Amino acid sequence: MPVAKIHVMQGRYDGVRLDKVSDATQAALMNVLDVPREDFYQLIFELPRSRFRHTSSFVGMHYTDDMILMELVFIQGRLSETRLALLKDVNTRVAKAAGVSPDDIVVMLSELPGENLSFGQGEAQRADVGTQG
Repeated sequence: MPVAKIHVMQGRYDGVRLDKVSDATQAALMNVLDVPREDFYQLIFELPRSRFRHTSSFVGMHYTDDMILMELVFIQGRLSETRLALLKDVNTRVAKAAGVSPDDIVVMLSELPGENLSFGQGEAQRADVGTQG
């Protein structure tokens, strides 16, 4: 059920390049989280420079206008090692696919309980996922 929100600066990514970022993101989710191919939910936002503001550097990273700010939301319950592996895989795949520095890939992970998600019809189809007994 991962949802990927991908934010880029308008004019920096054409359709082909955005498709590569999208594909690389989904490939990392499938590889690390073992999600099925059809579990695909992405929102891609192209924001004008006036709405996509960021520092030029932070914690040793150096950012350009090619920065990709990504939010990944999925059902809780994965080990810390898995989440760390996901951060690494997303960074490696997306940086290569987009042709940008690994510094320019900023990723935020969020987890939510399965009972807080409906795939439709008002049902919490994954209410029992990620619960601990």
